[in-house]
Formats: sequence, C-alpha cells, structure tokens
Amino acid sequence: MFLFLFEISFGQNVDEILNKRIAKADSLTIELEKYNIHDNKIIYLQKARKVLKSTIESVLQLENFNNKTMQRILMKPLTEYYDAFNVESNKKITNTLSYGFEKKENFISHYKIAEALLLSKLIDLQYQALINDAQRLINETNAYINRNLKRLGITVEEYEKLSENDKKLLEKSFK
Repeated sequence: MFLFLFEISFGQNVDEILNKRIAKADSLTIELEKYNIHDNKIIYLQKARKVLKSTIESVLQLENFNNKTMQRILMKPLTEYYDAFNVESNKKITNTLSYGFEKKENFISHYKIAEALLLSKLIDLQYQALINDAQRLINETNAYINRNLKRLGITVEEYEKLSENDKKLLEKSFK
C-alpha cells in the first residue's frame, strides 16, 4: 500500500496507475491462456475483480448515496471475495473493502485504489504462474535429456562439451 502511495506522490494519478495495471493484467491473462496455464488463486482474483466492477456500478446507481444500509446491501456480493482485498503492510493485514461513503467521489477514489491493489496481487500471481510453468518445462526437458543420455551411456558433462551439430545428431536418437 505504501508503494502505491509512493507512486501517486511522484506524478502518477490513480487513473494512470489503474489503467497500466489493467493493461498488464489483461496481457498476462492472454499469455496464461496461450500456454493453457490455470491457477485457482488467479481465477479467484479475476472473479473478485469482476464482482468488484459490477458491485461498484450498482452502488453508483443509488439515488440517495448517503444511504449506508443500501451501500452495505449492494456490497454484499464482495463478501465471498473478502480475502482478495487484504493488503499486508508492516506485518499488519488491512482490508480495503468498505462502505458508508457520503460522496460518490470518495467512493470512486477508494475503489479505484482497491482495484489497483487487487490488480497488483493478480499481476504478481500471473507472473509467478508463468515462471512456475517455464520452470516445469525446463525440469521436464532436463529430465528427458538426462534419461536419454543415461540410456546412451553419455554423461551430461560429455554432452555439454559436444558441438551444437553433434548435439542435434545425438538428440535424433533420443526416445
């Protein structure tokens, strides 16, 4: 949260930060789909983001915005995603969900920040999922190479010393 406030104080407004994070999260979603990577935590945060958007739209339609009871009722769908809005700072967890705003502008500003923080968590998880998948592929490739080298009676060190052309010739005999 402090990092977010630090960014705001150095010339970027909330809308700029939010738009950048939306673009980044959306592009990472495309990458995850491209590689067919599924992660339950990412799906949870993506659902939380969708529910947040629809909830905000509902609250903004209130004629009497000062009606705190109506704000609370309209915010109810977010309770399923309460943990998605937790932010840890100085080993203290704070939840960014709240209601009871007297002005729409305050509500909008608050929830832009909440969405930006949610997007930060989503982006972190998306990057981690891509990294984990790449590491899995590296591990599978290494296991495949090691298994075939062992079958052919060649050590990894001997394999590494081969020229690229010799490696390609040897790899044709891999199963």
